[in-house]
Amino acid sequence: MFVWWMLRDMIGDAGLKRALSAYDPEKDKNQAYVQNLLQSESKRNLAWLFDDWVYNDRGLPDFRVLSAYPRSLDSGAYMVTVTVENLGNAAAEVPITINMQEGEVTKRLQVGRKTTASIRIEAPSAPVEVIVNDGSVPESDMSNNVFRLATSESGFRLQNSCSKSQYFIPWAARSATVSGSVNS
Repeated sequence: MFVWWMLRDMIGDAGLKRALSAYDPEKDKNQAYVQNLLQSESKRNLAWLFDDWVYNDRGLPDFRVLSAYPRSLDSGAYMVTVTVENLGNAAAEVPITINMQEGEVTKRLQVGRKTTASIRIEAPSAPVEVIVNDGSVPESDMSNNVFRLATSESGFRLQNSCSKSQYFIPWAARSATVSGSVNS
């Protein structure tokens, strides 16, 4: 059942309905028939999804935000580069949500099994936290899905829910604080 929900999130209600309405039982002679219908309608390669979720039982993904780096733009918005790691054995397209003090922005990112993937998301105001997976994709451990970004005078303080805090200083401030040369 989760596969249908994930497909709906990936190709939309209308695309899923069009693909299903094109289904012809007389033409359904091989296991990839439904996959091909969906790929044709969505204009997307869904082989990875069917391979990990339908044809094989690879278990569940396990996502975590590995890093999030906000950069202020001239417009006052922020460009946030988010890197997500999938520790699990199944690939998935997962929602990445950037929460701000007022509002949120969500984009989707495909993350393969046992790998990382990155996305750049524009946020209209300063980001507060990044969340991978809103629960729409089943996964083995959702306790490590929040990455908090708290602002300070010197930049953003980054805190992954499963690692130590570190400081991220915006590039302009960083270049102003670095002086001298590196000695070998």
